[in-house]
Amino acid sequence: MNTHEIAADVTLAAATGFAGPMTLSGLTLVTGTVLLLGLRGSDTLKIHDKKRATGWGLGFSTLAVAAGDMFADAVTGVAAVPVTFSDAVAGGDPGMGATAIFVTLCALGPRWKNLWWPALFGIAAGVIYTQAGGIWAVGQTIGLAIAQKIG
Repeated sequence: MNTHEIAADVTLAAATGFAGPMTLSGLTLVTGTVLLLGLRGSDTLKIHDKKRATGWGLGFSTLAVAAGDMFADAVTGVAAVPVTFSDAVAGGDPGMGATAIFVTLCALGPRWKNLWWPALFGIAAGVIYTQAGGIWAVGQTIGLAIAQKIG
């Protein structure tokens, strides 16, 4: 192998991201797998508190909305439950900003014995933050920019 062939191989490898070629669907699949395995009690992947469960759920749903198709449909369905509940409790439409705060409080406020609940609220929060816009969308925009650089 000569110098030009080595340089071409290095250039091709660099163009695919540091982890190799990956799409948003692939990143969503990986993030969802980490969330699932971490919540199930992996000895390697540790999600042992509500902040991590909420964060991984939020990251998964943010990527899922960006990936679209089946992933977006699934997380949008999860987010529909707290949105409907907040509308019913408020006696009307409280607005997406208030719903974003409500879902975040539901994830992080109570003491959860089962970490699936904050993970589900985190998944819902990722979708609701996207719909609410404003300050809520800043973190999502940064997260997606990082994800696109990885993939």
